Amino acid sequence: MKFIIDAHLPKSLAHFFSPHEVIYTSELSKGNLTPDRDINALSVLEERVLITKDADFYYSYIAARKPHKLVLVKLGNMRLKDFNSYFERNAKTILDYLHTNSFLILEQKRIRVLE
Repeated sequence: MKFIIDAHLPKSLAHFFSPHEVIYTSELSKGNLTPDRDINALSVLEERVLITKDADFYYSYIAARKPHKLVLVKLGNMRLKDFNSYFERNAKTILDYLHTNSFLILEQKRIRVLE
């Protein structure tokens, strides 16, 4: 499985998805200024899961099934320690869901699967 992690999420997130291939939007040619349509196109082309806090991707997924797969992070503002703790507890479950599902919403008390 391959991932794109969007601009507003910490680089520490990649640790929880190793040994999967992870790229950050900051690593793309236009960096964090890469338009959403380009991120969607890359996700579809390379079959990458997009992990983001950006609700605009929710609407593009609902309207056009882009990106390829979407993990929408709706955890609110939290300290990095708490954010990392959330992913330490839930990364395996997230990966398991992504094997059979295309759209997850991460909330503090639950992981919602939408299709």
